[in-house]
Amino acid sequence: MSQGRSEDRLCDPGRNKDSGRFSFPDFYQREKPRLMRFFARQLGNHADADELAQETFTRFVKVAPVHALASPQAYLTRIATNLLRDFVSRGATLLTQKSAPLDETHILVAQIDTHRDLASRQELAHWQAILQQLSPDTLDIFVANRIADKSYRQIAEERDVPLWVVQEHMKKALRLLAAHRETISD
Repeated sequence: MSQGRSEDRLCDPGRNKDSGRFSFPDFYQREKPRLMRFFARQLGNHADADELAQETFTRFVKVAPVHALASPQAYLTRIATNLLRDFVSRGATLLTQKSAPLDETHILVAQIDTHRDLASRQELAHWQAILQQLSPDTLDIFVANRIADKSYRQIAEERDVPLWVVQEHMKKALRLLAAHRETISD
C-alpha cells in the first residue's frame, strides 16, 4: 500500500513548481478550501468559517516569515487552530464583535404592529367573555388545571371533592371552549 509519492509529500503547497519560490496566491487557492472545511465542520456556520479563514490568512501574511518557514501549511494550520480556540472561548461571532456598539443616546424602538396588537386584544377579550360563561367552580377548576398545571387528582384533594366532580367540571369547560373554537375557525 502506497503512502503517496515522496515528491508530493515533500512539495510545499505554497511553492511555485516552476520557480521553487513561495507564491501566496497559489498557496491561498490551495489552502482556502481546506480552511473553510475545517472551520465549517467545527462551527457549522459558513459565514463565520469564511471570516475565520480570512482572518487566518491575514495573520499569516502579517507575521509569517515565509522564507524561514519549513512548512507554511503547518504554520497556517496552527494559526487557524488558535483562532478557532479563541473564537469558541469568546462565544461570539466575529460579526458581533465588529458591529459598532449602540450609543447610549440611541434608543431602540420596537416596531409595533398595531393590527396584530388590536387582533390579540380582541381575541383575548373574546376568550375572557367565553370563560365568564362558566360557573365560578368550573372556572376555578379549569384555571387550576390549565394555568396552574395541577392534575385532576390534586384539584380534587385540594377542594375535598370526588375526582369525578373535577372531571365533570373540566368536561363542561372543554365543551364550551371547543364549541367556540369551531365558530372562530369558520
